[in-house]
Amino acid sequence: MENTGYIALSRQTALWRRMDTIANNLANMNTTGYRGQDMMFTDYLVRTPNTDSAFRDQVRFVQDMGQVNDLTPGPQKTTGNSMDVALQDADTFFAVEAFGGEKYTRAGGFTLDDQGKLVTRDGAPVLSENGTPIFIAPNESQFTVSETGTVSTENGAIAKLKVVRFDNPQALRRVGSSLWEANTDQTAQPAATARVAQGFLESSNVNGVVEMTRMIDVQRSYQQTQNILDREDERIRKTIDIWTRRSA
Repeated sequence: MENTGYIALSRQTALWRRMDTIANNLANMNTTGYRGQDMMFTDYLVRTPNTDSAFRDQVRFVQDMGQVNDLTPGPQKTTGNSMDVALQDADTFFAVEAFGGEKYTRAGGFTLDDQGKLVTRDGAPVLSENGTPIFIAPNESQFTVSETGTVSTENGAIAKLKVVRFDNPQALRRVGSSLWEANTDQTAQPAATARVAQGFLESSNVNGVVEMTRMIDVQRSYQQTQNILDREDERIRKTIDIWTRRSA
């Protein structure tokens, strides 16, 4: 295959991955605490081996470096549910226990399991600042969370939510739709000044109109690249046909 074809195929592959990312964003438009993603692209430079000259031709291929997370907070909505809490600071996370270790989330839709343990909607225990689960006694009916994250009932304060931040939250690895985990070189730091709002939930930060616009743009780019491949294929076939007739 000629260089033109290779370059076009590299572009199509990158566009296909970006389409998957956009589709995932759209699928999580209504996921509490979800933060959108996009692709990072660069050009991959190679030298063609078809000349002995010191100044060989350079060919640039499209390469997707990976995904980048949109860490801007989503809009907050009032729910009136005392166990719904939202973080007011864009760079903070709740700590929970999931998949055998500590994970982090912006989704503050909490509930109680059958043991009175405070858990997320997916059943992950919510951790206190001591790294332990938070329990509500069966005879306690009032549940309040202060702006500083202190959890209380009618019998007084029982725990404080573990709220953390990271020096480089972009380096966090996504686990599922609303959970994150830290890499080995990332350390969760206590967010002592974090603010918590009770009776609110943070919605997804995905803008459906923007994502649909991106999807249309990707589809058009993919089709334009396919047109280049089709024209290149036609050019090669015509060239072969001409040489065949000359050789006959």
